[in-house]
Amino acid sequence: MPRITFLPANITIESQAGSSLLEAARRIGVFIETPCGGKGTCQKCNVQITGSGERGEDKKRQVLICQFIVPDYDIIVELPIDDSHLFKPRGDSHPDKYLPEKHTPFIKKINLQVTEPALLDGLSDADRFVRAFQKEVECQSVDLPLNVLKDLPEKLREKDGKIIVYYYRDNNIARIIDIPSPKSPTNQRFDHSPQAYALAIDIGTTTAALLLVDIETGKVLSSHNAYNSQVECALDVIGRINYAKKNLAELRDRILKTINELTAEACKNVKINQSEILCVSIAGNTTMIHLLLGVMPEYIRLSPYTPAVFCPQMYTAFQVGINANENAPLLFAPAVGSYVGGDITAGLLCTDLARKTSIDEANNNDLILFIDIGTNGEIVLGNNDFVFACACSAGPAFEGGGIKCGMRASNGAIERVVINEDGKPQVFTIGDAAPAGICGSGVISVVAKLFRKGIIDSAGKFAERKGEYVLCEADSRTGKDKIAINETDIDNFIRAKGAIFSACQTMLESVGMSFNDVKTIYVAGGFGNYLNLEDAGTIGLLPRLDDEKYIFLGNSSVVGAYLSLVCEERRAKMFELASQITYMDLSSEPRYMDHYTGALFLPHTNKSLFE
Repeated sequence: MPRITFLPANITIESQAGSSLLEAARRIGVFIETPCGGKGTCQKCNVQITGSGERGEDKKRQVLICQFIVPDYDIIVELPIDDSHLFKPRGDSHPDKYLPEKHTPFIKKINLQVTEPALLDGLSDADRFVRAFQKEVECQSVDLPLNVLKDLPEKLREKDGKIIVYYYRDNNIARIIDIPSPKSPTNQRFDHSPQAYALAIDIGTTTAALLLVDIETGKVLSSHNAYNSQVECALDVIGRINYAKKNLAELRDRILKTINELTAEACKNVKINQSEILCVSIAGNTTMIHLLLGVMPEYIRLSPYTPAVFCPQMYTAFQVGINANENAPLLFAPAVGSYVGGDITAGLLCTDLARKTSIDEANNNDLILFIDIGTNGEIVLGNNDFVFACACSAGPAFEGGGIKCGMRASNGAIERVVINEDGKPQVFTIGDAAPAGICGSGVISVVAKLFRKGIIDSAGKFAERKGEYVLCEADSRTGKDKIAINETDIDNFIRAKGAIFSACQTMLESVGMSFNDVKTIYVAGGFGNYLNLEDAGTIGLLPRLDDEKYIFLGNSSVVGAYLSLVCEERRAKMFELASQITYMDLSSEPRYMDHYTGALFLPHTNKSLFE
């Protein structure tokens, strides 16, 4: 069989001639994204192929890995070097900023003295444990998992019945998670004082983020993030749902792999064992949670858009496949719609909607607008009297998708553009690396500058019929293609920004209000980290308001997952907010299409909105 060598990883595999090159890459864990799901339409999976062929001549050519069929001779595949990474958020989204004064973690700890066994007392070790436990903890019953029961006799006798118990309450049932042994290596490391940890996880369509938390102090010990490996299969939610029709198990395995690799990295960083992780709090959009659980998401996209579940029950880490203590409960943030998921309800814990607890604050009826900008735009509008939420399909333009030279925000992505007086561009890239493409914030920047300079008109058309604007010329010496933005790119982007703005406008009008009535606009999500307000106003994405009205949250989803983990009051508030949210279906709102049509220009047909 022909041998395939992947560079720069220098991994070689044998594969059947006539088989898919993409499948060969996936079998050995070689990553290259295929946003279109391997259909060959996005043109993003270019690789260089070198092979001897029939004449024995080494030929180097560029192909799409998803469309290339393995030939009957050895080949070398050169993948694009991806040194991408996630960047420090512009918004201050560190959990410590939101840590409540009252620390009441979901997982409880109790020091217990269990009586010693007596001859003919008729009590088992489990009986004596339950009796001692119920004297200290009021509950109807105690759930003692088999793996804990197996070790109970030895642990009760190690220190004459003195044990530490970690548990949580499920209604009126106390569920035991772990009884750590004083002889374990963990306890010896910590002077015989057992430690307990938890994870807060955000599962995004593009990225996953994870925080390792000390349960007893609430302190974040380690923070990690990575791309959701499902992006290799499809870039957006609808693409994932379609891919799941035949490949649901693969998508589930991929997100579990991402989470478990992040978990291993965090444990290695803090020098703990994964079995010491006693709880996992998870927030994610409705589709991502379905895929994590291996539940078919097909009916999320079909009318009447009904998911299998809005808020899954508390499964254990073992049941789902997350590498933690097998009894660790998984806490899911509740979704309120097919496209308004737990990432949004968790994110609301970072806003004033969740922090109005005192009498004075309760009397403050300020209006807030929460916007999570991504492939889908999720928007929440509310105060003490009402909370509305909606979702709109913005498309992948904000994340570099649907743009010919687009890419995600990673090293080499053009994030800002300055156009000089002579009309020539000056580009600034993430990481100061050589330009490799243009990300969402870069598209906003260049479109805004082109419009201000009069190079494009309000419809996004070039005034001099150029057809495109070149940001970086091609370099034949390095083989780099030119980086440019064309009218089709601009049109896709205008549609994306129009969807976001018109959704906000429609929601405000539904309650008889305008942007001027909003006290605070929260911008969440990775895209908001790099958003320039001046440029956003120029293109008509966000209204021109005082900068003080805007608060950039960064990844509010993982912060919300963290808060629901360390504070029972905040967790209850999240569910309370979810129950109060009225989901607005924009497709049934005739005003939405009117506003959307008006927003398909730069900045808008109603320019007064952006003065």
